[in-house]
Parts: sequence; structure tokens; C-alpha cells
Amino acid sequence: MKKTLTLILMLYSSAVFSHFTHFEPRIIHLYQNNHDTIILMRMPLPLIFLDDNWKGIDSKESIPYTNKVNTSDYLIDREQVKKNVDDIKKRIQRGYTIKKNGEVQNYVIESINIFNSDDRKPFSSLKTAEQNFTSDITIRPSATQLFDSGIDIKLRMVNTSVVSDDITIISILGDKFNAITRLANIINLHRDSNTESITTTIGILDYSSTRLPSLTQQLITGFIDGFKHILIGLDHVLFVLLLFYSASSFLKLLSLATAFTFGHSFSLFFGNNIAITSPIFIPGIELLIALTIAFTAIALLLKRAHHIGTTPLLIIGIIHGFGFSFVFSELEKEGAQASISRLISFNIGIEAGQLFIYALALCMTILIRKQTMLVNKLPYYISICALVISAYWVVTRSIPLIDYIKT
Repeated sequence: MKKTLTLILMLYSSAVFSHFTHFEPRIIHLYQNNHDTIILMRMPLPLIFLDDNWKGIDSKESIPYTNKVNTSDYLIDREQVKKNVDDIKKRIQRGYTIKKNGEVQNYVIESINIFNSDDRKPFSSLKTAEQNFTSDITIRPSATQLFDSGIDIKLRMVNTSVVSDDITIISILGDKFNAITRLANIINLHRDSNTESITTTIGILDYSSTRLPSLTQQLITGFIDGFKHILIGLDHVLFVLLLFYSASSFLKLLSLATAFTFGHSFSLFFGNNIAITSPIFIPGIELLIALTIAFTAIALLLKRAHHIGTTPLLIIGIIHGFGFSFVFSELEKEGAQASISRLISFNIGIEAGQLFIYALALCMTILIRKQTMLVNKLPYYISICALVISAYWVVTRSIPLIDYIKT
């Protein structure tokens, strides 16, 4: 029953992302310059270089303007980039459609800046964004690895007004890749020096300067983002599966799930208000999340999971909630704004995703309850798998803490 279902879910979860991976920001500023509209954009460089039919790193395919040095490293060919700036501009223009009052517009790409994401300069405000453009083409020395690099682009649309015209920006770049679910669009519209509106979305870009999302649309989007975010998180999927095995009855599962929900809801709503600036806070939280999974897996292996009560689950929920709040924290650093309504809808989406896993478990249990060839020790094997994965996370997530202590 539970066993076959869990095997299916484990196979699914092995293909998804770790839950607390970083969001990649695509930041856009629009402002008026005399009779023209200037658009400044920052995004991951692979969005421009990768073709839609690229099969992934394991495919060993070549990528334009890069040299592959081993199975996973694509180094930027700086000379080829500088020699083929016009072709790169065409790639950008194919990837971004910009309209004025519904009509497609031509635009000029005035400046390009390629940089390493780890030492990127600020782009969250208009003033800091403008400082990233110093010449027609700039490739910073640290920008070597394609998948560790980003690109800043400066566009000009002539005879266009951000005040009186409806400016639409559409891009489906990256829609063929799983990483699109971790691409955050932060669009800053500067109508004048004192008026700025910020719109934040996830994934495909479809922005209009006059048709801003309504409250209903924002709530729906927040719900969908929360629902997706939990399902692509291997951390959370593993923990929910372990909870499913830990409960001796439906009422026990309900009490544990409710305690966990209250815990992570608390830190999701109040985590951003806790002034913790230590650089080891986030790595510490991620390590604790891995440890909670390992702890639950060990308890299940020792047949002590039924002793786990609501209080430990409340504490574990708070720890996991800080991981959720981290998503908003890192986006706020890039200029995004998280309203209370968006937090609420995001949290409801998270709960819906969790309930979806439980509902799937219940449905599958009912469907296969008459099967007699189930492997009796499957919960044992699943716990071992969860323990191995969480142990790996414990080791890798300890490295930043060890490096911090050494320095």
C-alpha cells in the first residue's frame, strides 16, 4: 500500500530539484530618457547562449561561444564573444519581443556586460544598475564558467514613453528547461524620479506597463508558485514521505502535518523580520533541514518514529519555514517586494502541495491495497535512501560553515 506508493514518489522526487536552491533573478528597469525608453536587464547568461533543443550537460553538446574542457565545464570564449557581438545581439532580439501599444517595436542594444554571478555588482536600484554599463561590450575577468555567469543588457526604444504608452515585454527564453521554475522576474517601472512600481513573477516573462496584475491575479500566482515550489523540493518531498510512514493512523498523521504546518507558517511570515545578518545563518538553516530528515529517517529505521510528537514537528516546521522565507529574502535583496497577500497565497500553495502528496498517497493506497506481492521491507529501504541523501546534504551543507570557522 504505502510502500508501492512511496517507491513511485521516490522515483519522482529523485528527478526534481533540492527544495532550497537559489532563485536566479531576471531584473528589469524601465525609465524615460528624453523621447526614448531605456530598458536595463540582468539575467543568467545561459538564457542567451543555450538553444531550445539543448539536451543538457550530460548530452556533451557544444554551446556557442564556449569551450568544453570536461564533462560539465563550459568556458566562455572571450575572443569569440567580442568578435560576434552582432550575432549575440540578434540572439537577444530573438529572445525578447517588445511592443508599444500592441505593436512590435525595433530596439537598439547599446551595451552588454558579462560577469560572474558570485561577484556581481548591485542591480536592484536604477542608480546601481546604470553603473554596470561602461562600454559597448564588457567581459569581466572572473566571468569564465558559462553556468556561473550573468549578462547585463541596455536597450533603447526610440519615440516611446513609459508614462503614456503601454510597453509590453515578452520572453519565452528558458521555457524548455527545468530551471525556468527558479527564474524570478523583478520588473521596476520608473515613471519619474519619485514614482516606481515593482512587479515580481516566476518563470516565463509577460509584462505590461499598464496592465499590472490585479490582487486576484497576484493571489493566484502566489498560490501556484507555492504549490510548484514544494513539489520541486526534494527536501520537503522526502520529509513528507517520512511523515507518511511515521504516523500509525490517519489522526496521528493529521496532527503531525498540522504541527509542521503551523511551524513553517510562523517562520515564513516572520522570518524576514528577524534581524539575523550572520553569513552562517542560511547555511546553518539548510544544514538543520538536512539533519531533520536524517533524524526522522533514523527514528523510522529504529521503529521509534511513532514517538515523534507534535512539539518536535512544530520545531522542525519552524526550521523548514526559514528555508521558505529564504526564498523571499534573497529576492528582496534583488529589489523584489513581498506583500502580505502574496505571502498568504504562497503559504496556501505550499499547504496545497503538501496535501496533494498526502492525497496521492491515500489514493494510491486504496488502489493497491489488495496487492499481495508488495515488498514488506520497502519502508526500510526508503528510510535508508532518505538517510543516505540527507547524509550527503549534511556533508555538503557543512562546508560553508567549516570555511567560515576557518576564516
